Amino acid sequence: MTSTDPQAALGADFRTAMRNIASAVYLVTARGAEGDAGMTATAACSLSFDPLSVLVCVNRSASFFQILEETGQFVLNVLSRDDAGIAQAFGSPAGRAERFGAGDWYDLHAMPALRTSLSSLACRVADAKDFGTHRIFMGEVMDVHNRDGLDELLYCQGAFRALHPTPVL
Repeated sequence: MTSTDPQAALGADFRTAMRNIASAVYLVTARGAEGDAGMTATAACSLSFDPLSVLVCVNRSASFFQILEETGQFVLNVLSRDDAGIAQAFGSPAGRAERFGAGDWYDLHAMPALRTSLSSLACRVADAKDFGTHRIFMGEVMDVHNRDGLDELLYCQGAFRALHPTPVL
């Protein structure tokens, strides 16, 4: 990347590097006073096995941020390849009703969970930390629902993808 502004060049190079990382795709959902809400995310991962916990990074300017702050709990849905359309809908500026209009939803600890996801983890926010534009939410896992026979959904280089079915090694 060539630029006269070293910070701008570094930022562009960083974005390219992050786009090159294949990431699992998640749908983070919650139920607030105004109804169900959610957002597509790739910035989530396991945190600890003692206590069982995950972390989710949410931009503080996202509409979902306030709901997560108010409710203090969320479901981390690990999306399957069949959920690509839902991931795209939740990543767009569509309204809440349109987002939850598709998909097979059920209640998990009184929050919306997606029945076609690989896993749904109900979590309560145990701690949070601000960094840059985001808040890192640490969620203690209250319940896990896993589903067999589904293929994972990945996001890499600006597109949804799937793993090749044959392991490399």
